[in-house]
Amino acid sequence: MNERIAEFIEYSKEYVGYGASDVPEGAPLADWLTIRRFCAALGDANPLYKDPAGGVSTKYHSMIAPPTFIAAIRTPTAAGAYEFRDFGVTKMTRRVSMEWVDVIRVGDRLRSSLDTEGVGPGPNRWGRPTAEVDCSAAYFNSYGGLIATAEATTALVPYRQGEEMICDREIYAYSDDEIARIERGIEDEAPPRGRLLRYQGDVSLGERLPTLVKGPLNLSDMMAWTVAEQKTMPLGKPVYEDLKRMPGRKRVNPSTNWPFWDADQEYEDILSCRDAGFSAPFSRGMHVVCLAGQVVTHWMGDDGFLRSLDVELFNPFLYGDTLWLTGEVSDKFRERVGGETYFAVKVRVNGVNQLGETVAAGDAVAYLPAPGRPPRLPIPHRRRRQK
Repeated sequence: MNERIAEFIEYSKEYVGYGASDVPEGAPLADWLTIRRFCAALGDANPLYKDPAGGVSTKYHSMIAPPTFIAAIRTPTAAGAYEFRDFGVTKMTRRVSMEWVDVIRVGDRLRSSLDTEGVGPGPNRWGRPTAEVDCSAAYFNSYGGLIATAEATTALVPYRQGEEMICDREIYAYSDDEIARIERGIEDEAPPRGRLLRYQGDVSLGERLPTLVKGPLNLSDMMAWTVAEQKTMPLGKPVYEDLKRMPGRKRVNPSTNWPFWDADQEYEDILSCRDAGFSAPFSRGMHVVCLAGQVVTHWMGDDGFLRSLDVELFNPFLYGDTLWLTGEVSDKFRERVGGETYFAVKVRVNGVNQLGETVAAGDAVAYLPAPGRPPRLPIPHRRRRQK
């Protein structure tokens, strides 16, 4: 095992079983502006999520947030001892699994808990050994009711400046034919299904969901996502003081030689991204996961309910890349939860870039209405200790 990885795992063991302090809480309130900004970062035009009047005539009697808005409450991306010592590693989200029991209504006050569940060696990625940190999160509304839970795995990959890059692919330049293909994909996108009900009985196995085209990814897209995540972004003296306490995030800015540059800013910076092992800026993993969720919410209609989403990330979504997100119905079944029967559809979601590389893939389950029987919310759940 790589010495840096072994050292990281050993130091991180002391964080297992405790609340994770390295991921700050985000949005404390599901207000109109915060939800709209989240939708803007995804390119989600569904009026139910963007228009205060859009949900009034629905069964919710209110505007609601996209299910993946839980990422704005707090991302489930704990990374063990990463912040507290310079191990010479880069962190990346590898897998995220989310399950919902209720919707988030505009005006809901929000809180969360986040725990580190485990740390250990992971599979090789890009020819390198990795460590993995597993964490779990829970999200609650104004009334203490559970909204959703999440589990995630963060991969730590050894890299120091001067070593062989983790990803040495330069920013992609498109041919005229490729540009035309992207244009056709964007123009052919179907609008959100919205109020047009989709019943489980209308769905067939193997049915293809409408394709969503995201990109080419640019700096505005990436910065919009950092705003959507609602994490505090200290500047000036506060970031200087933070990095004094968090040497794992402390870097030297390659342009100015200033030694208090935050590694969390390497994702979007075209020069310092190389210090993270990437030749071009790259999107944060939760951004791609939430884009994958939009494939299903776009298709299922406003009376549908996204029950779960489980996405694995395989390749980075680099600056200039285009992502084609597709879905296919892989199963239909009835699910009994706490005495209630739900009409479920399982969807295989896939995201491929312009090179044909799989960026993300996973499964989602949506509960669809039957005639006269919308999914009953909140969905019964096991009682969980609130923190």
